[in-house]
Amino acid sequence: MDSITLNAHAKINLSLEVVGRRPDGYHNIVSLMQGIGLCDVVTIKKCPQNGTKYNLPHCTINRHVVYLCTNEKTIPTDMNNLAIKGIAALAKASEAVFPGTDLIIGIEKKLPVAAGIAGGSGNAAASMLGLNALAGYPLSLRELMSIGAEAGADVPFSIFMNAAANRDNLKGLQGLEEAGFAAWTGGIGDIVEGTDEEVRHVIMANPGTGVSTRDAYQAIDSIGYSGIDERGSRKLFVNDLEKYTLESYPEAAALKQLMRDTLDADEILMSGSGPTMVAYYKDKDKAERDAERLTRALKSKPGHRMWLTTAGTDNKTQEERQR
Repeated sequence: MDSITLNAHAKINLSLEVVGRRPDGYHNIVSLMQGIGLCDVVTIKKCPQNGTKYNLPHCTINRHVVYLCTNEKTIPTDMNNLAIKGIAALAKASEAVFPGTDLIIGIEKKLPVAAGIAGGSGNAAASMLGLNALAGYPLSLRELMSIGAEAGADVPFSIFMNAAANRDNLKGLQGLEEAGFAAWTGGIGDIVEGTDEEVRHVIMANPGTGVSTRDAYQAIDSIGYSGIDERGSRKLFVNDLEKYTLESYPEAAALKQLMRDTLDADEILMSGSGPTMVAYYKDKDKAERDAERLTRALKSKPGHRMWLTTAGTDNKTQEERQR
C-alpha cells in the first residue's frame, strides 16, 4: 500500500469541566467528547527518498522529508502544524512507523480553524493512523493514543474516535475493536475511557473568528472551576471555558444569543474553548426545521458558517450541510 485516505472527524464537548491546575502549568479536565459527522480529509502518500523534490512546504523528520499540501492558507505548514507534530511524535517513539520513504500529507480542510472542535487534532489523528497503516501496523491503538498526547491534548481522543470512524480502512490495527465515537476524558485529555454515546442531532454555528485555547485556560484560574473534585461532576451540558470566551469574544456571545432567540433546542452549549456554538436535539425533525430558521437568521451575518449533523454515531455517508 503506497497511500491511504482517511476522514478526519472533529469532536464536540457535551461537557467540559476544568478541575484544577497542574504543577506543569496545564489543567486537568473531565469532559465527555463525541465525534461528529463533519470532517476534513487526510491523505498520506509514500514518495521515494532522494527522488522528485516537490514545490511544497516540508519538514525533515528523522532524515525523512515530510511534505504538506493543504487548501487552507491560514494553518501552519511547518512543525507547528498538528499533523506534522503527530508524525514527529510517532517518529520519536518508533522508527518502525516510517516505511523507508519520504511522505506527502494532503489535508483537505472543510472545518473551521481554532473553533473548539479539534479539527487540527483530527488531522493529527488521521495522519498518525494513516502512517501506522502504511508501515504495516507496528503500533496498537492505545500505543498511538499514548504517543498522540505529545502532539496535543485532544489527539488521544481524536485517534480513539477516528479509528472507529475509519474502521473499514484500518482493519489491521491492533485494539481497533475498542475504538468508539464517545469517551469520558481526563487528565489533560490523555485519559480516554470509552462510553455509550449520547446520540444527538446538532446544529453547529461558528462566527468566523478563532479563539486561543491557551488564553482560555490561562483565564480559567481567575474565573474558577465547576468540578467538585478530580473526577468532576460528570454532568452534561456544562463548559467551564464558556464564560471567558463569551466575555472576551463579542461575536461568540452574539451568536449564542441569536441561537437562543431563534432556536427551540434542547440545549445550547459552546464546544471546547469556542467559539463554535452547538444546539442539541433528540428530535431530528425539530433540528431540521430549526436549521432552516437559523439559515435565514445568518444571511445578514457575513463570515458565519453553519452545519447540521449528528454527534456520537458513525456518519460516513452523511454529507456536510453548510449554510
